[in-house]
Amino acid sequence: MTRRVLITGAGGFVGSHLAEGFRALGDEVFGVDRLFDQKTRRRLDGIAFIETDLLRSDGPELPPADLVIHGAAITTPPDGTMLSDGAHLAANLALTDEVLRHAIACGAKDFVFISSSGVFSAEDGEGIHLESTSATARLPYAEAKRAGEKSADAIRELRAISVRLGPIYGPHEHPRDTRAVVSSVRRWLNMAISHEAMVVDMPAERRDWTFAPDLPFALDALLKKQPQARGVFHLTSGEAVANIDLARMICDLVPEAQIVIGDTTRIERFPMGSDRLDLSALFEWTTIPTGLARILSAEARI
Repeated sequence: MTRRVLITGAGGFVGSHLAEGFRALGDEVFGVDRLFDQKTRRRLDGIAFIETDLLRSDGPELPPADLVIHGAAITTPPDGTMLSDGAHLAANLALTDEVLRHAIACGAKDFVFISSSGVFSAEDGEGIHLESTSATARLPYAEAKRAGEKSADAIRELRAISVRLGPIYGPHEHPRDTRAVVSSVRRWLNMAISHEAMVVDMPAERRDWTFAPDLPFALDALLKKQPQARGVFHLTSGEAVANIDLARMICDLVPEAQIVIGDTTRIERFPMGSDRLDLSALFEWTTIPTGLARILSAEARI
């Protein structure tokens, strides 16, 4: 049965991969964002584009949907957006409230809030972040994500889940005003391709990396689980790798790529795992070497 899927933030890196994947699953997809650049429009040919400000004073005009995925967020820190900490937090909270109200009003069956491993501080957990790990980060972005998780959990009119994403990599990643910083994978690939030495901070730090095109299919599998999934889940490949080993994988694919060690003084971040899901059984995740090769292959065709 074809679903009507509404995705906010569909012009961004993660959102566009979600839109592309749900379209491939045969769903009717409505992508919402303030702006879709021409490359993204061409890649997402076949979805309905809705360019609007979700916080416009007269309220955005959004279509009804069976599944609403809320990925729109300001991820750039306040000092990079000219917003105060309070205004940054308030804007992200307002975005979530607006989309949740629409999901309830239009009779959606499912609501998915896209959260982040950014809810965790460096002091949380013991070597790994699980759903059961207390999350205590105090940056405005982290506060907004935790508040969004609580709002989703409080909904009774429909089934709502929150999925926390860790580090994501994949093709078509570039900065935009709401997400000014690209992943270290993208940064290192840019350096390697430009014949610059890859600067690897915290070489021993281990992070879980997930290939962006996997996300919609893994999320679809989670939504179809029985009994129905509810609450907070870590949606990650669980493939944790040290920064230095990840950079070496890039060296294996890019001739003459070089590595230099950068900052080694900051506190290491932990990878995410799950104590609610068997991640390996949920989906056949793309391995990091395969994902890196696919990025280079896709870019070679552009």
